[in-house]
Amino acid sequence: METLPEPSAPTVVAVVRSTRSRPLLPRQLLSDAVARAGLWERLAARTVGGPGEPAVLLTPGASSYGDATTAVSAPLVEHLVDLLYERGYRNVAVGGARCGPDTWLAGTGDAHHRLGYRGRTAQGNAYRLVDLAQDVVPVDFPAASTLHGSGMSRRWLEAGFRINIAKNSTHPEYGYALCLANLLGVLPHADKHHHYRARRDAAEVVAALLATCPPDFHVVDAVVSSHGCAGSHVGRPLETGTVVAAPDGVLADLAGALLMGVDPVSSPLTARIAQLSGVPADYRVDGDLTPYQGWRNPPRLLTEAVRRLHPDGRAHRLFSIAAWRVDPGAATVTDTALARLSRGLTALIRGADENPVALAALCTTVGAAATTSATVQAWRNGYGKERIRRREVSLGVDPHTYALADFDRIDDVLRPVEGIVDALPADAWRMRWQHVGHAILFGCERTVRAPYAEFVRRVEICRSISYMTDYLGGRVHVVSRDAHGRPTRQIERNIYLAQPNYLAFYGGPPIDVCKLESIAYGERSQRISWRTVHSPNRSADYDDGSVTYSPADDGRATRIAIRVRQKFTLPLTWQVFRPETRPAVRDPLVQDSYRRFFTRTLDNFEAHYEGRPYRIGRRWDERDDAWASELPTQRFTDAVRLVRGAARQALAAGRLHGSPGPDGYRHVAPGDAPPGFQPFEELRETLRPAFSGFGRGLWEAVARDRSPRQPS
Repeated sequence: METLPEPSAPTVVAVVRSTRSRPLLPRQLLSDAVARAGLWERLAARTVGGPGEPAVLLTPGASSYGDATTAVSAPLVEHLVDLLYERGYRNVAVGGARCGPDTWLAGTGDAHHRLGYRGRTAQGNAYRLVDLAQDVVPVDFPAASTLHGSGMSRRWLEAGFRINIAKNSTHPEYGYALCLANLLGVLPHADKHHHYRARRDAAEVVAALLATCPPDFHVVDAVVSSHGCAGSHVGRPLETGTVVAAPDGVLADLAGALLMGVDPVSSPLTARIAQLSGVPADYRVDGDLTPYQGWRNPPRLLTEAVRRLHPDGRAHRLFSIAAWRVDPGAATVTDTALARLSRGLTALIRGADENPVALAALCTTVGAAATTSATVQAWRNGYGKERIRRREVSLGVDPHTYALADFDRIDDVLRPVEGIVDALPADAWRMRWQHVGHAILFGCERTVRAPYAEFVRRVEICRSISYMTDYLGGRVHVVSRDAHGRPTRQIERNIYLAQPNYLAFYGGPPIDVCKLESIAYGERSQRISWRTVHSPNRSADYDDGSVTYSPADDGRATRIAIRVRQKFTLPLTWQVFRPETRPAVRDPLVQDSYRRFFTRTLDNFEAHYEGRPYRIGRRWDERDDAWASELPTQRFTDAVRLVRGAARQALAAGRLHGSPGPDGYRHVAPGDAPPGFQPFEELRETLRPAFSGFGRGLWEAVARDRSPRQPS
């Protein structure tokens, strides 16, 4: 008789609270919570070496910025060190990394002492203080991960057991910030906003960390919490007498959110990570989830306004920095305008929880900044594409969920659609299009005066989608290759600007789609066909199609044929307008937008063949301080300093030089002649390269346009 395997024990999230009938000290709360959540059993399972193994790394939230209320309690962390020592784990380190405009454990200053960490507990147990921003080594993040090519601190990677400790606090954008948000602090780059909020999606970053080198245990310090409009930014203490512990970060955050009285998935960070990483199939809550008394969550109006700030925009970064406490009198502050803005914003945040006028002023200020940011971003979509930052994203789907047969069926689905497109009449631009339901079938082609053999060598068919116009970025995962090493099946995620571009003014999101792709290499043609399987931002129901290369004029030219079937999500304003009921208005707009998009797309194919640049947007700068100089407050501060300097020199230059003579005239010697007005001299020298470079570039462009175009 076959014996069935015993079911595994459920994952436990422990919630231990101090009550009037059962008051507990913070150390008792911690001891009880980690024991009930199974910390010691999990540590014992990792003990494979001698005494003191494994090496345990604690990563407490340390974003205090002069306000200890927003940081994890150092005595609570040190009590956990004592508990580890009691059970023989003596190889313990407490790690932190730079976060925001301040530095914690960064080698200089007394930041770690200010937070209460001395390297030795009250019981005399020693622990090491390490900086997770130093000694960064490469990590084998998968090619589908947004962190592919990034590194982590050696301390994090070599730790045998990692315990993530978060502060219980609210957040003006996410609603709350617990264990998952705290993981952004263990990543190595000093400028967290630049690398993990703007350059990449924060949820995808945390999901990548959880999938590759995750923490082994999570603790929420809710003994004294920080609540209100922005508890993680500006401390507002509330005694909540609770410690939450769990082996899973998503579970710990779910319990913490319920204790705050909010829907756990109201946080876009938690909701996205739960979708990407999932939760344990079998778990249970050990404790009471009654919401805290007297707790204040951020107003919905404020969180919605902050979420409308584009993460890759200066307004979002400015708010993120200014919301922290910046001392205008600090010697290290060079941006006095930012310091003053920080002081005013902090005052508004502190007053907003009690004063409706302050709350209205705060929401109005952030809402105005969000509207301005959205308008600037929409304007760049159509008229300043070179200023838009390109996107670095994950693959967006799990490549292991698709079989080879899923790729092989793509052509079977597209062939009937392509047959309909080819049978449609061509318009004046030799383009074919037709509405079918709410979708659009479209086809176009162009013959390029380039030898077919050379064209297919330079313009790889497998990269056809990245040649499309308004392409912001994406990621490709190759599933199979042919005998020559060329991709034959691949999964690709693509992000484009909102189409047509003017829809960005109505709140239209970028087009973000994940596709399965099949690629065929024949003697007389090459073809890539794709089928949409997912849209992370729900911008498209489907965006299917194909690109085919074939020889023309006996191989002396190349024919490019594009056929697509698309259905994109319209902004709410346009959904109310219901353009499908007004074909006389809709059809000219659709025809014009498709003609513009695919004309520029075909131009890109030619540009790539000729080696000319065609990509929109800017690359991300690897330097941590790249955005610091771009803050508008810094530019305002520099402008004020320049005006003040100019005024001082103007007053000095106004003094008369030389000495009066008996003839009534002032006699000036050569050495007495006043120098040139320095600010104007500096401005002239600064602008000289720009004007000379423009003239030289214009001359070269005219000469290039007048010369006959030769294939390179």
